[in-house]
Amino acid sequence: MVQSTRTPSHALRLCAESLTLGYGGRNIVENLDFEVPQGHVTAIIGPNGCGKSTMLRGFSRLLKPVAGRVHLDDKDLARYGSREFARRVGLLPQHPVAPEGITVADLVSRGRYPYQGMFSKASAEDDAAVAWALEATHTDQLADAQVSELSGGQRQRVWIAMALAQETDVLLLDEPTTYLDLAHQVELLDLVVELNRTRGTTIVLVLHELNLAARCADHLVAMKDGAIAMAGAPSEVLTSENLTDVFGLDASVTTDPGGTPVVIPAPRKEFA
Repeated sequence: MVQSTRTPSHALRLCAESLTLGYGGRNIVENLDFEVPQGHVTAIIGPNGCGKSTMLRGFSRLLKPVAGRVHLDDKDLARYGSREFARRVGLLPQHPVAPEGITVADLVSRGRYPYQGMFSKASAEDDAAVAWALEATHTDQLADAQVSELSGGQRQRVWIAMALAQETDVLLLDEPTTYLDLAHQVELLDLVVELNRTRGTTIVLVLHELNLAARCADHLVAMKDGAIAMAGAPSEVLTSENLTDVFGLDASVTTDPGGTPVVIPAPRKEFA
């Protein structure tokens, strides 16, 4: 496989302090204190509407705080220039939109904009990063295709390739397994883990699939009603009691042969 060319920097410290986020005068996340574990894979889980994606938008500067602040290496996010920030933090949002008529290769190459001047051409390093991202996501055979012609799963892998091509030290992924079948979900999350292990990239994902979250993450953050209900290793967070408290889910928890927690919902009740 083509290798990423950029040398990893030190793990960056991304923190929220007394952070409140919301939309249209309605607060979704309130008074949140959280430090992203440096150099690890963190999965944010929780029921719909609990604030998972909102928190990620705050960490990526897409959403301005109502109160409190987010800082990266003790510097408020608002003080970073756009290219400076984009060289450090990458984001795959929940519903990205591609420009009309763009090819896969062109879209992925847009992940390199933080490293280019306004009128400069792509460098050899840019080309290598794009080639690596396309190959890593198995989208290299689609390079000349129009993004609009792809299936939902193919399109999602292309967006992930663009995020990888950005080669940031922190990568935020909002529901990256959307539209992917199970095999591609596992493949993607294995790639995320590999990226973390080989480059030291700090990764934060919003995931709905609890068993996949436990499989890929070192650290789980369970959210409920706009606050962090609990956080820790998957074995600490995914317990029957916590699943009932956070999700209202009746489930048992066992472990796979590798010791990873596996959530098993209670059998369906028979209807009279």
